[in-house]
Amino acid sequence: MSGDSAMRAEARAETTVAAVEAAPPPVTIVVPAYNEEGAIAEVARGLAARFPEWEVLVVDDGSSDGTAAALAAIPEVRTIRHTVNRGYGASWRTGIANARGAHVAFFDGDGQFDTEDLARLHAKALAENLDMVSGWRQTMQGVPLKRKPGKWVLGRLADFLVQRKVPDLNCGLRIMRRDVIRRYAHLLPLGFSASTTSMLVLMKRGYAVDFVPIRIRERVGKSTVRIFRDGFGTILLMIRLTTLLDPLRVFLPVAAVLTGFAVVYSLAMALAVGEGVPVLGGVAALGGLLVFLMGIIADQISALRLERFEAPPG
Repeated sequence: MSGDSAMRAEARAETTVAAVEAAPPPVTIVVPAYNEEGAIAEVARGLAARFPEWEVLVVDDGSSDGTAAALAAIPEVRTIRHTVNRGYGASWRTGIANARGAHVAFFDGDGQFDTEDLARLHAKALAENLDMVSGWRQTMQGVPLKRKPGKWVLGRLADFLVQRKVPDLNCGLRIMRRDVIRRYAHLLPLGFSASTTSMLVLMKRGYAVDFVPIRIRERVGKSTVRIFRDGFGTILLMIRLTTLLDPLRVFLPVAAVLTGFAVVYSLAMALAVGEGVPVLGGVAALGGLLVFLMGIIADQISALRLERFEAPPG
């Protein structure tokens, strides 16, 4: 082989190697981490070892403990650090924006999840061509007793909004198509309700979503969830999800009740007293009309927000 031929062959080989190295991974695993020094190293290494062809992306959400130092010792893991603590949902957003894989998986950094469960979620997503597969914790396994009433109420609201049984609304272990979740990343709140919001938005928009039962271990370290702060946040989340996903399913029943009361009360008073429409009946009828009109406006705003990124991002 001549010198020129050898150089061209070597150049082609180098180009092929570079192309292979630049090829995106099939899955990016996003690991939100905030003050998880006790578990994050084992979690990150376990993911990198179990899925060597996947990208492991840890989002350190401004940790003040040894999380950053633990991650610095794991070169096979990609790390993005927030300079300040921005919230669980903000970590999701950062992970989605920087993911390179065709699928994005979420795997909490507290040691609760099993890598084999993630493998089963991925296999189901591919086999059934699903847009999202989420973990399903059996009987609220691993959930503190004081948080169960709020989760139950939120779960029943979710069933009402999407008109389907949602077995686990906010499990932190799930996998979804990157192009799908990127369309709705702008809707995710910065706090813990990002997992709930993403689940309901995709289900309400008609994407293929399914669940896989998973095992839960005792978390390492202390949870950052606060019962009163996050309990109030749950109430706000219920209001937010209602107005975002299906305002008319709430506004219309309220309007119907007010209007029905106005008609019945006004007829009863007219027959009993022999007068026209009473003041209370008129106020109730006007209230029903206003609630109905507010529902129409809220529904149009909701449609505009949800369809903002309906087309795949460029």
